[in-house]
Amino acid sequence: MQHDPLTFDELRLALQYIPADDRETWVNVGNACKTEYGDDGFAAWDEWSQQAESYKAADAKSVWRSLTPGHVRLGTIIKLAQAGGWQRERREMSAEDRRRLKAEAEERRKAREAEIEADEERRAAMQRAVGMACRHVLQHHCRDQGRSPYLEHKQVGAHGVWFPRCALVISIDDRAQMTNVWAGEEVKRFFDELPKPRPDHVSFLRIQQSDLIIPLRDVEGTVHSLQVIKENGTKLFPKYGRKAGLWHMLGEPEGAPLIGVAEGYATAASIHAAMGWPVAVALDAGNLARVAALLRNLYPDAQLVICGDDDPEVANNPGRRKAEQVAEALGAVAVFPTTERTEAA
Repeated sequence: MQHDPLTFDELRLALQYIPADDRETWVNVGNACKTEYGDDGFAAWDEWSQQAESYKAADAKSVWRSLTPGHVRLGTIIKLAQAGGWQRERREMSAEDRRRLKAEAEERRKAREAEIEADEERRAAMQRAVGMACRHVLQHHCRDQGRSPYLEHKQVGAHGVWFPRCALVISIDDRAQMTNVWAGEEVKRFFDELPKPRPDHVSFLRIQQSDLIIPLRDVEGTVHSLQVIKENGTKLFPKYGRKAGLWHMLGEPEGAPLIGVAEGYATAASIHAAMGWPVAVALDAGNLARVAALLRNLYPDAQLVICGDDDPEVANNPGRRKAEQVAEALGAVAVFPTTERTEAA
C-alpha cells in the first residue's frame, strides 16, 4: 500500500507514538527512516531512539550505518504509530503541494537507489578483500596440525581445520576499502599505531595461537572467510566475511551414499566420528537451508540428513523447527539427539 510521504515534522510526531525499547521495532523503524529519507532520516530516528533506557549514541550511529535501505518502508512507521494512537492530521493540499511532495519523494528515491548501489558495490569489494586476507592467513600463518583447548574440551577431532602459528590480526579499513594481515611481532605494532579511540571505519579480528580456525568454502572449494573459535567456545567472523552459502566439510562427500549437515563444528565432528558420514558445517540455522540446497545440487545421489539442534528449553525450539523445515523442503531426513544431548556447538 502506497502512502503519501510524511514531512519531517509529521515523522517526528508519529514516532512519539511508537515505543523505542523493543530492538526489532527499533531496527525496523530505522530501516524505514533510511529507506524513505536516506541519511537525512537519522536525526529523527536518533531523537526517537533516545526514549529507550538502553539508548547509547555510539550504538545508534553504528546500527544506522549497517542498515540497508529498501527492506522496510514508510508504511511500517505509519502502522506502528496508528497502533499507538497516532492519527495523521487531515488537511487539504493544493495541487502544487502534492506535486512538490511527490517531486521531493522521487528525488529521495533516486538518491537512495544510488546509495544502495554504491553500498552494495562497496560491500562486495570489501568482501573480496576480506576473502583474500583469509586465504593469506591460511597459506602463510597456519598449520594443519596442532593443539586446540576447544577441541579437547569438546572431545572431538580435527578435520580440515587450521591452527595459527603465531598471533594474528586481520585489520579492515572501510574508508580505504582495504584489509591487512599482521603476524607475530607486527600485532603489537598494529595496536600501538591504532588511534585511540578507535575510528569507526577501522575494525579487526584478533586471532591467538590457542584459537581454532575453520575455513569456509563455496561450491568450488574456494575459501572466502573464516570462523575463529576461542578457547571458551566464542565464535568470531571477520567483518564483511561472507557466510551465506559457505560451509566446512568433514570427510569426503564425493560418492558418499549419505551426507549430513549440522550447524556447529563440534556437533558435526561428533556425528562424523560416531557414524562415519561426511558432514557439512553450516554455521547457523539461517545458513542451513542454503548449504543443504547447494549440497543437494552437488551430490544428487546422496541421501541428505539434516542433523538439527534440539533445544526444548529455548522458546519455539528454533534449531529443531528450522531443521524440520529444511528437510521437508528438500526431501531430506531430519535427525536429532535421542540420548544425552551434545552441548550446542
